[in-house]
Amino acid sequence: MVDIERVVTLDELMDRVPEELVRDAEIRSIELDALNNSRESSMSKEPSKAKRIREYLDNNPEARNKDVVDALGTYGVTAADVANVKSHQKRSEGKTRKSSAGPKSKPEVATNSSSTALTSSGPTINWRELDAGVAFVKAAGSVQRAQHLLIIIEQIKGC
Repeated sequence: MVDIERVVTLDELMDRVPEELVRDAEIRSIELDALNNSRESSMSKEPSKAKRIREYLDNNPEARNKDVVDALGTYGVTAADVANVKSHQKRSEGKTRKSSAGPKSKPEVATNSSSTALTSSGPTINWRELDAGVAFVKAAGSVQRAQHLLIIIEQIKGC
């Protein structure tokens, strides 16, 4: 049951707030709006250096860093900018290739005496890997949940 005498309306609460606080809040709100508007107007509509470099490299795939700098030097592009963009492109291409083409090399097989074979023809697992697997199963809560998580991870890697 609600005690009607204790119910306070929003208008009553607003009347209790000192006018100075309300004015300060309004002034801060106006200042923030002005700051946001000035930031939007000061932001350039021009494409970034990185975007210009990517576009140039897309149109001229065999271009050297020096060629890109010569072509885009008027926009302040340096050789370091070009190298950074190329490096970033290589890293992102490598990720997509790995997911579609599979692993590049064979998995390493442990050959020390502390490793144990799962099967005679299967991979070997050392004690450190076994401990990590046990910790994973404990963290997952059960073997079935761990297997389910591995299936989900494999599906995510396939995307």
